[in-house]
Amino acid sequence: MKRFIALLLCLVMVLSLAACGGSKTEDTQTNDGQEGTTTIEPQVWKFGSSGGETSTWVQAGKYFGELISEATDGAITVECYGQDQLFNGAQTDGIQGVIDNVTQIDMHSNLIYASFNDKFSVVSLPFLFANTDEVDAVLDGEGGEALSAVLEGMGLHVLGIGENGFRHVTNSKHEIITPADMANLKIRVAGSSVLMDAYKSWGADYTTANWSEVYTGLQTGTFDGQENPVPTMDSAQIQEVQKYVTYWTGSYDCLFFTINQGLYDSLSPELQQIVDECGQKTVEYQREINRAADEETLARWESENGVTVHYLTEDEMVAFKELSDPVYDSYAQLLMDKGMSADEVTSFLAAFGVEVNL
Repeated sequence: MKRFIALLLCLVMVLSLAACGGSKTEDTQTNDGQEGTTTIEPQVWKFGSSGGETSTWVQAGKYFGELISEATDGAITVECYGQDQLFNGAQTDGIQGVIDNVTQIDMHSNLIYASFNDKFSVVSLPFLFANTDEVDAVLDGEGGEALSAVLEGMGLHVLGIGENGFRHVTNSKHEIITPADMANLKIRVAGSSVLMDAYKSWGADYTTANWSEVYTGLQTGTFDGQENPVPTMDSAQIQEVQKYVTYWTGSYDCLFFTINQGLYDSLSPELQQIVDECGQKTVEYQREINRAADEETLARWESENGVTVHYLTEDEMVAFKELSDPVYDSYAQLLMDKGMSADEVTSFLAAFGVEVNL
């Protein structure tokens, strides 16, 4: 009788195991070295971005979607929404959306994040970086860690820091080679106090406007020029209404690739590792394709649109750099006005290689 009951119990266990199915399971290893499994429930994550459908931002979202889908056998899929279309084009609402888990992952510029915290404007200080090697050293190092800590305080887990790029200035009047060439040019500048202070110091008659209004403003002459990274300008067809480009390292713009912290915390440690790895691969991919586009794009503008591109030399940039010093002082004072002590400001700026005397 005991043997019969034992055989019956074994049969029940076999049938129960055969009946299990549904969610994807992932092989894992427990702390005692025993093999186990982690269930990944099917789910859809929305990716939000202010970049257009052809932008490297949205391309990055799709790339992440491919990586995470493959890594989870299709359990996690990603839907991509460019131009903050889920929020009627409002970029700050796009960021608030991932904080509130309306979207689960997103990629937005430090300039837009500056609306939430002025610390994010540090990346845009004039001539902070001389090249992309310096950018990577700082943003993959102490500088990136300092800003990631701010993002974590906002309820966001940082998957990596991508690139919008160096912001180059264009106009319809003449070449800009010296600060004197900025005089009387009405330049649309992104809504950043640091950028506005920089263009003021360089002598431009700067103004701000929503990005959606810029093409028409340039076309009608409301603005003489604007400033943006080349991929952003190309996606908006700026070359159709601008004839001169000054290519330089006057200011830089990064992209924070984030996931809602609550969602991230709800994932198993194994899935968190997968998400982090896919995120890092994604920002590496996004940086690569973003940087590769400039040379080809500018050559196309010159041949197809008759655009004149001036690559500002190091000697030519000296005059602009000398005029930029007050921007650093104003920014340091801004941070102190917002409640940081002189020591805190000094330490924060040091993470980006900036020395100030306060």
